[in-house]
Amino acid sequence: MSLLEDIYNKSPCFVQTVMLNIKAVELYRERYGKKFWKLFEQFDQNQWMSIADLHEMQSLGLQNIVEHAYETVPYYRRVLKERHIVPSDIKSLDDLYKLPVLTKTDIKQNYKDLLSTTISRKNVRHGHTSGTTGTPLNVSYDIQTCVLHHVADWRQKKWAGLEYGNSYASLQGRIVAPVSQKKPPFWRKNFINNQLFLSAFHLTEANLPYYFDKLAKDSIQFLEGYPSNIFILALYLKNKGIVFPMKAILTSSETLFDYQKEVIEQAFCCRIFDFYGMAERVVFASECEKHQGHHLNLDYGITEFLDSSYNPIQVGELGTIVATSLHNYAMPLLRYQTNDSCSLRARPCACGRGFPLMDAVATKNEAIVTLPDGRLISPSVLTHPFKPMVNVLESQIIQEAKNLLRVKIVKNEFYSIKDERKLVTGFAERLGDDIKIEVEYVEKISRTKNGKFKWVISKIKPTF
Repeated sequence: MSLLEDIYNKSPCFVQTVMLNIKAVELYRERYGKKFWKLFEQFDQNQWMSIADLHEMQSLGLQNIVEHAYETVPYYRRVLKERHIVPSDIKSLDDLYKLPVLTKTDIKQNYKDLLSTTISRKNVRHGHTSGTTGTPLNVSYDIQTCVLHHVADWRQKKWAGLEYGNSYASLQGRIVAPVSQKKPPFWRKNFINNQLFLSAFHLTEANLPYYFDKLAKDSIQFLEGYPSNIFILALYLKNKGIVFPMKAILTSSETLFDYQKEVIEQAFCCRIFDFYGMAERVVFASECEKHQGHHLNLDYGITEFLDSSYNPIQVGELGTIVATSLHNYAMPLLRYQTNDSCSLRARPCACGRGFPLMDAVATKNEAIVTLPDGRLISPSVLTHPFKPMVNVLESQIIQEAKNLLRVKIVKNEFYSIKDERKLVTGFAERLGDDIKIEVEYVEKISRTKNGKFKWVISKIKPTF
């Protein structure tokens, strides 16, 4: 825990709100303003371009970022020279195959060499991802990429009817209220973006009425968050035999399963707008008002669907997502191999947008963790303690009892007791002191007979 986080957790609610909004002002200045709206206007027009024009746009963007990578990124200069490739060899999307695929291991082993030597460090921001397997990865991107990501995000929100400036609530993985807090408010307000942050760490049957009272008091009509978090709210409404009408629900960061979608849409009397993105900022896919699939945002990045030998697959076939950033000049990720699989749909969407449709991403159905005090914790929330853990190769969480989590760790040679303390502290910050964390070190994580891997296994059923 950082000093600021410690101060935040020990401060009264009013001070926490002030601190949150000071940070919000800083981020607003960096990510919004004139630069945001200029890009938003351009992106708003891009969606109606023809597929041919969009591919031409992508080809030009690819040429530019490959040239930049070759000239300023030591890793790419080295690997392209080894393959006798020069920027002029990459003229269009048809030349993508000439570039090597970039894996997570490549990034971990060559992190510094993947940074551009011409981008000022003051303009570089850092991100962390643990995906759904607790395997951490550090990435970097420039401020322009941060702006562009929010442009794509707000374009998706606009499709759902949420305009910038409208009030909305977020139920994700941030610690907005101290886990030790026993009474409301379990939320904090970002006045800069008119956004209500809801705590994902106080979702008990006793607390949920307070959440709905706050949503009603603030006339919140839009709610975004992890599907499993919002499902907890929806399941509560279903079991009480009541509904809470909204205009739209926006979900991301996890696979949205049909059983979740049905309950959520019935409980909130509205449609879900799901989107798919990554901390690596290479791919973004969003659902429009026709709900016929996820539109692949071709102005955000280039996405390939490949087989195990990195060959293109036919439309409709399931393949690994390999994506290329068109905008991150601080740390270009060219043909980055994700851990996700998906397929492209043949039919265009009835909405008329030029972006092609893809199916829902095939990831893993993880369990929800139930704590001793009745709180339900989304598996996506549990990825957060792993994000700074660069010395963890793989992990798995098993809930043996309401007060016991067993965390299996595959570590590298640099892992130390400091890493373990940081990991256990990260869990304690989010789950509280009533649950014990047992760390078990293993050589590998076992798979099922069909080779599948489940990151979170819970032996406890939710109480509602």
